[in-house]
Amino acid sequence: MLQARHMRRILFVVTWLACFAHSFSQARTLVLDGALTSSFHVKDTAVIGAPSDQGGIEDFTYHLVPPPSATSKTSKQIISNYRHSTTPPPTSTQERTDAYGNRILELKWKAPSGEIKIVSEYDVKASVDFVPVPSTAPYPVQAGALPADVARYLKPSEQVQSEDQSIRDLSADLVKGAKTEDEAVTRVMHWIVDHLHYTLEPAGYDALTTKREGKGNCQNYSHLTMALLRAAGIPARLVRGRTLGKSWEVDEDNGKRRWTAKWGEGRHAWLEVYYPDQGWLMYDSQAYHRFVSTRFIRIEVGPDNKAVHTDGLILWATRGSARPKILDVHVETDFTQDKDVVKAQKSESTPKNLIYAAALVAVPMASPSVVPVPAPPPVVAKPTPSPAVPIPPTPPVVAPAPPMPIPPPVATVPAPLPPPAPKPAPPAQPLKPGAFTFPIAFGNLEFPREIRLFEPVKTSGKGQYSLEQNYMVETAEYVTGDTLYAQAFEIDQPLLLTDLSLALHRFGGESGELWIELYEDNDGPGALITKSRPVRSAAIRTPANRYEWVPFSFESSKTIVKENRRYWIILRFTGDPIINWFYTYGKVVSPEDGTRATLAQKVNWNQILNNEFNFRLRGLIRE
Repeated sequence: MLQARHMRRILFVVTWLACFAHSFSQARTLVLDGALTSSFHVKDTAVIGAPSDQGGIEDFTYHLVPPPSATSKTSKQIISNYRHSTTPPPTSTQERTDAYGNRILELKWKAPSGEIKIVSEYDVKASVDFVPVPSTAPYPVQAGALPADVARYLKPSEQVQSEDQSIRDLSADLVKGAKTEDEAVTRVMHWIVDHLHYTLEPAGYDALTTKREGKGNCQNYSHLTMALLRAAGIPARLVRGRTLGKSWEVDEDNGKRRWTAKWGEGRHAWLEVYYPDQGWLMYDSQAYHRFVSTRFIRIEVGPDNKAVHTDGLILWATRGSARPKILDVHVETDFTQDKDVVKAQKSESTPKNLIYAAALVAVPMASPSVVPVPAPPPVVAKPTPSPAVPIPPTPPVVAPAPPMPIPPPVATVPAPLPPPAPKPAPPAQPLKPGAFTFPIAFGNLEFPREIRLFEPVKTSGKGQYSLEQNYMVETAEYVTGDTLYAQAFEIDQPLLLTDLSLALHRFGGESGELWIELYEDNDGPGALITKSRPVRSAAIRTPANRYEWVPFSFESSKTIVKENRRYWIILRFTGDPIINWFYTYGKVVSPEDGTRATLAQKVNWNQILNNEFNFRLRGLIRE
């Protein structure tokens, strides 16, 4: 393969180069106005194969957690018509409520064999009302006045190590001097979004691992946020649910910019923060403050993910090595009503990375009333006679002093002449390809090569096993259709471009070619600079559930990418390829407005996406 030969020929040094924000994008918090409203039907399907060989399966249990209705001051979800069906019917069904109020259904089969199909369905009415929320909650929070079912979310848990001294020290530093609870919460949220970046395959999911690594998935963001809040005496709990793959938009400046928020379809974790005067408010510390969108379905709550990972959990017992086979897991949604555009009423300059927020107005606590006391009348002092002042004697007449002698003239020394003006710097020499010798790679480099929707099998001993769904989702766009996508990058020194690679998966289509075009910036792609060599669609072979780097060569063009300028990548094609381009949430190396989309037939690059496509820029720099 081209990529393998290239890697053997050159020793690559992976370098994260500095990325400079575009001067057009100064706002970092968009405070929203208006409302989101959606009505939709959800159908959740799982098909599992139960083997009869290798000892067979003696007992099989599948867990369902019906999503409850939930209401906060900004976000609401109303669930109705929940039902489930199975083929074949379970041997028994048990219902229970766990310690955190989650309703759990346990569907059990004795010695199953063949396919088991579980379908749950329900209707959702979701809304977000972006009206300012007034809060009088002071900081610090009075823990003794909290209800017992709230105060328990101040305690550390297995994945939220709020008792750790490094967590406590960081939390104390962040909230120092805060006067209101919202001020303390906002400082923590801003630190999180500016110091973590998203990855689907973290080293671990707990708060301490997240703090050490500086990256993670939705669990990591939520666990570290909750640890810092609990260490500051603020109750916070985890929400486990799912997101839908349908986008919504924020209109800024009457359509000049349309910020598009989109999440992958799958499991997701966020959090809720308790305010004594407002109850639980919803947050997603990756992007949403004081609300979550109508694309979020809230299912379970608890102290951390280890405590609430029940929905979709599979348990089985076997006398041999038999294990169930996941044949299909998917969710279908049918929207019957959807208001999906709101306006940005104002922008704020913090944090460094973009977030969306519902307004909260901190109302100071009323001071106790004080009855004014009238001032006493002024005191006028009585006049007293002045003492007699003696008249001084007349001074004697003194003769004038003789005149001073006039000094001789002093010779003047001329001032030194100013130094000569420096010679103008010689004009910059044009960059020549031969000056570039040191190889580097740059870009958004982390993505899962394989999409795995379940954690590894766990055993509790004596033939008892469990399998749970994870938070990995396939975040990718179909990029060979009617919509064009553009990804920006900036580097801090000149680079001789050798190739650009994209994280792609080909689902089908044998005819045609693909190539990359590189553009100058004009608040979006401007003038075309150069094109890569084309790659045949049929030559892109990616296994099922896998994404791979597909390199596009620029060696023959001798293109030099200059420093501190923005460039845009666009993938073009001919024929009928069906290609997905993987992306990650948030921005890793590009500016906040550095991912764009437009209809190919009506080009207008005002649509800004909240993600960043995975790309790899390789080339040579000057040593």
